[in-house]
Amino acid sequence: MLAIIDSRAPSEAIVNLKKHAAAVFQFASDGITFNSISGHPDIFIYQDESSLVIAPNAPLALFEFLDEHNAAYILGEKNVGESFENSVLYNCISTADYLFHKSGFTDASIIKVNGGKEFINLPQAYTRCSLTHLGSNRYITSDKGIEKKLLAKELDCFYFSPEEISIIGHQHGFLGGTNGLYRNKLFFIGNINLHKQGKALRNYIENCGIEIVSLADSLLYDGGGILFIDK
Repeated sequence: MLAIIDSRAPSEAIVNLKKHAAAVFQFASDGITFNSISGHPDIFIYQDESSLVIAPNAPLALFEFLDEHNAAYILGEKNVGESFENSVLYNCISTADYLFHKSGFTDASIIKVNGGKEFINLPQAYTRCSLTHLGSNRYITSDKGIEKKLLAKELDCFYFSPEEISIIGHQHGFLGGTNGLYRNKLFFIGNINLHKQGKALRNYIENCGIEIVSLADSLLYDGGGILFIDK
């Protein structure tokens, strides 16, 4: 499989990720959006089980990487930019039944590929940054508003404090941005055992039948997630 990760992630994490993926793309952009999220794949890329939607103004190097490895994708309709509204367009999550995002902030191309699914309007537009779907109806999040909304829908949700999650330019990051799921393995940029809630999170994830892979022996780093693409 292919993997895409923030180029500013700890070097140990990138080196270890290369042991699992056939090719790793180290994502970076300049002058497009806020510096803190400029290397975050989930700001420019939406992914679900069957679709890969890329912002039209994503870095050329990303398109070259995907084309080189014959990865199929479609272009979104709007560009990512330096405002809140156009930095969250692709930062959403879908499952077999639901599309999760904040209403009015989703690129139209993503709405189209998710036709027929129930739209779950969340209070946090940086949805993919804040939420990870573990399969079935089980989720982990670092956002209390998202937790409340999912529990109201009778979806199983584990809340994990964003404290001690590092991110460039801010006091703390989001849980969703620290990881990426590939089949039954959840890869973390960092080591969850170093977090005060790490043991509880580990128990929850492993009870879902998912193996945890810590890519670095450091505090969790929010790099906009890790995206995996089957070749």
